[in-house]
Amino acid sequence: MSRASTASVLVDVNTGPAASYTGLRAGIDALRAEGADFTGLAAGHPSEWAELFPAETAPGTAPLEEIALAPSERRLHRESEQVYRVLTVAATALCTGTAQLGRPLLLSGMGGTDLSSLRGFMRAFEHAQLVEGAELLLDAPTSVREPVGRYADYRGERVRCLRRMGLPVTEGDLAVDLGTAPDAGFEPVSEEGELFLRARDSEGSAVDRVAAALAYCRRAFFSTNWEGMAVVADEAIGLLAGIPESGVPGLLAEAEREEELVHAIEFETAILRGTADVRGFLLKVLGIQAGFRGDQDTALACFRAIREDAAGLSPELRAQSHLYSALTLSKRKNRLAEAVAEVEQGFEVVGERPGEPESVRRERGWLHNLRGLTLFAERRLGAAFEHEKQALACMAALTDASAAHLRINLYSNISVLQEKAGKHASALATWEKFKQAAGSSNAGFRKHHAYRSAGLRLLVGERDAALADLDTTLVNAAELGDRFHETEVRLELGMLHASGGDARTGAEQYERAEAAARLLGDPYRIALAQAGRVMTTGSVTAAGSVAAMAPLSLTRPGAADALAKAVADGGDLQGLLPKPRTKLNRPFDLINFQD
Repeated sequence: MSRASTASVLVDVNTGPAASYTGLRAGIDALRAEGADFTGLAAGHPSEWAELFPAETAPGTAPLEEIALAPSERRLHRESEQVYRVLTVAATALCTGTAQLGRPLLLSGMGGTDLSSLRGFMRAFEHAQLVEGAELLLDAPTSVREPVGRYADYRGERVRCLRRMGLPVTEGDLAVDLGTAPDAGFEPVSEEGELFLRARDSEGSAVDRVAAALAYCRRAFFSTNWEGMAVVADEAIGLLAGIPESGVPGLLAEAEREEELVHAIEFETAILRGTADVRGFLLKVLGIQAGFRGDQDTALACFRAIREDAAGLSPELRAQSHLYSALTLSKRKNRLAEAVAEVEQGFEVVGERPGEPESVRRERGWLHNLRGLTLFAERRLGAAFEHEKQALACMAALTDASAAHLRINLYSNISVLQEKAGKHASALATWEKFKQAAGSSNAGFRKHHAYRSAGLRLLVGERDAALADLDTTLVNAAELGDRFHETEVRLELGMLHASGGDARTGAEQYERAEAAARLLGDPYRIALAQAGRVMTTGSVTAAGSVAAMAPLSLTRPGAADALAKAVADGGDLQGLLPKPRTKLNRPFDLINFQD
């Protein structure tokens, strides 16, 4: 610590849960104040930089949601390409800045920073091992804040992040002795932060606070600020008793004015009509954040509570209560019989009726989709296919964002059902029809569509067409500045060429994969690429590189150790190196703290 005491750039990141990236901004600003300029990072990643520093948004910058995918409420899918990209750029800035200054960054208050920043700092610690001169240090890392509310105790997640930073700590090592600054001391630089303050303003009216809470929860969902969501939603539920039914239309109108996001597939407010619906919305928020962090029992309790003692609850919210309960039971707890019972109860709520609202028909479509997925899990593929077709029928003439989202899911699910049934040509034909869907002209769609098309073409023996599709994926990834998926695809292309007898082209792809993985700052994927070169060229130098690189992986230490051992022992590497799949979706493991 002697170096820290004499040369470090000091910064307190005890910024609280109000808004994502607040702690990371503090760290980057501290380096800027000392003279770091980050060598063009903002210009090279303008969309991500605009999320970190909204006031510095360059003219013509594409919104992040146009180039990267968000998490999904309707699928209980926590992965967020958007947040991954922001945290990657922030981590790169921290590493670049400390290297430029030749001084460590000493971070205090880590136990009180926002959850998204915590994950970004975790990423930076791994990345820093690959940047000459980069150094990050922690001061009193086991000091934490008192949790704000019963649903927002994220101490376990903080411990897991610290372990990923290389600290051998347990939850028992934590000390609740970090100062809790009042909200008045928080200076928001984003709408998310401003809404947090308004939702918790003790001087504000109940209507104003709940309206701000509704808008805040949506923004926090997209920035994966689960802790902030939990704080605000829980407190807002307690305010509903002070709002008469006659005040709900005004509350919702105010929330809509606050909400500039496109009206939505995620946490939409259009189907809220009374206080029971607003309560249901907030309970759904609490359930989803609990589910995303792995607390499935709390998630299930919140989803079921939506319909308990809820006179006046709309059929759409009641159906969603069953839908999310069934999703949790089937996807997270593997209790299929209970999940099916929940879906069947949901059907009773939104059964087909003459003159029914489109929103009711849409909820029935989501239930049919989920029933199809439960049947798929039971390997009853024919029955699953029938429910997917019924879901499509429910979407006829519906054009809202949620219906469009479901329609896309259905085409994908039908294609997957055909694939799993061994009908690869049919799966490919269904997938090709998907090109006609709304949004199929953007680079993000083309990137994902071409990748699955390639995987299916390999299954039907169309190797040349598959290679062309994978090239399309890479072209669109490059257009989007997407190095993560470029790395994944080039690693797989290395194996595809090598296993096809073209070791030279395979080695070239592994070299390009390594270059992309170095830009990510990912030791494990660098080691994979180096191991691929060992396999394709027999390079002794590459073998030594694997031995040096693999131990640096904090994200995948077990897999990295196995890879290094196989290379050192001259073992068969084919089973350890990635191969093409039929879906591009990947967990963003570099920023995930779940065990």
